[in-house]
Amino acid sequence: MNVAISAMRTKNIRINRHELVTSILKSGHSVTYIGQESEDRIHPDYEKYNVKFLGIPLGRSNINPLKELHTIIETRKLLKENNIEAIIIYGIRTFPSIVLAAKLAGIKKVICIVNGTGRLFQMDGLKGLIVKGFSYPMLVVSFLLSNSILFQNKDDLKMIQNKKLLWNKNYNIVNGSGVNLDEFESLELNRKPTFLMISRITGSKGVNEFIQAAVKVKKLYKNATFYLVGPMDDGDSSLDNELFSFAIKMKIIIYKGEVNDVKPIIEMSRVVVLPSYSEGMPRTVLEGMAMGRPIITTDTPGCRETVLDGVNGFLIPPRNSLQLAEKMIEMINDPERVVVMGKNSRRLCEDKFDVHKVNREIINKLHE
Repeated sequence: MNVAISAMRTKNIRINRHELVTSILKSGHSVTYIGQESEDRIHPDYEKYNVKFLGIPLGRSNINPLKELHTIIETRKLLKENNIEAIIIYGIRTFPSIVLAAKLAGIKKVICIVNGTGRLFQMDGLKGLIVKGFSYPMLVVSFLLSNSILFQNKDDLKMIQNKKLLWNKNYNIVNGSGVNLDEFESLELNRKPTFLMISRITGSKGVNEFIQAAVKVKKLYKNATFYLVGPMDDGDSSLDNELFSFAIKMKIIIYKGEVNDVKPIIEMSRVVVLPSYSEGMPRTVLEGMAMGRPIITTDTPGCRETVLDGVNGFLIPPRNSLQLAEKMIEMINDPERVVVMGKNSRRLCEDKFDVHKVNREIINKLHE
């Protein structure tokens, strides 16, 4: 069986679900990745894992019906030409166009994975009303046409149910995308107060709050270090660019940009931070937990699944840099507790977030 994996990515980005790819290949199937068209060079991972890449006209935030129709037509054509027999789709923004294209191409097995609900449900005002009026019915149709819908946290499932977008009982919950416990092995904590945030550089991930908290903590603890890692999010206006530039210039944060391998940067850290407003299941947090790092994250969908408050880290309200700074200071002043929290993070990962357990559930859906 030729299985496609569709995600909001371009071909120059490394394959970040290689365990799933490997598991599908071991099951005797072939794998094709579907993502955004680009002129970039293809990443070596595609040759390494024997995966083909197909580029389609897929936009991150497109709300133009004519462009959506173009995406559906071109995607259907590519799926048929490449004899795709099953498809796993990540990213709720793409469900309507990709599911419709898959069904028009005659694909019988369609699995949608809700790894976060994106910006659609946060939009308000007249624009939000218009976009939702168009998008909600399309989501209902795509959910109806899907064989299986896998939610990465119960909050997203509940929210989608409350909006009456799920009309079938073709859904389940999985524990995120999981994490490779062999690849991300537990390592000793950095003894210095070093806080790390890995994410796209955008306001909705809590970057502004991370920087604001760093400014507060740095005034009291000059030896505290704050690393920020991730790509800039083009077209996003929610980042406080003035604050971002100031913090870099004054060396309050150390911005490392996008990195191919996060393991060395996690190894340098003592605490992993993600003050995001909402996630499906934050992969970078799971990777930090697997490497034995305590976590500070928000009490929001997806994020709250990763932390037992006070056990392997702290949960704070979203958009609250003051409480984030307070928890950072608390961790600086109680180093022994931080060590215990780090060990608890690893145990929680072993119990709940093993990538191979998660992938078995996805592959079982392919074979049903």
